[in-house]
Amino acid sequence: MEKQSNLLLKLSLSLFADTAEQEKFIHAVTNPQAFNPAILWVQPQPPKNPFDLEIPVFG
Repeated sequence: MEKQSNLLLKLSLSLFADTAEQEKFIHAVTNPQAFNPAILWVQPQPPKNPFDLEIPVFG
C-alpha cells in the first residue's frame, strides 16, 4: 500500500476516533467506487419528466 498524505491522515484523525473507521475512510477516499449518475430534485418534481429516457450503452 502506498503512503497516504499527511493531510489525509490528519483529516481522518479529526473525523473519526476509531482507527478502523479512519482506515475505512482513507480507503474510500483513495479507492472511490463508480456510481451511476442520479438526479436529485431539490424542488417539487415536475409532473412531466423533462428528460428523455435513453437506452443504456455498455462498452
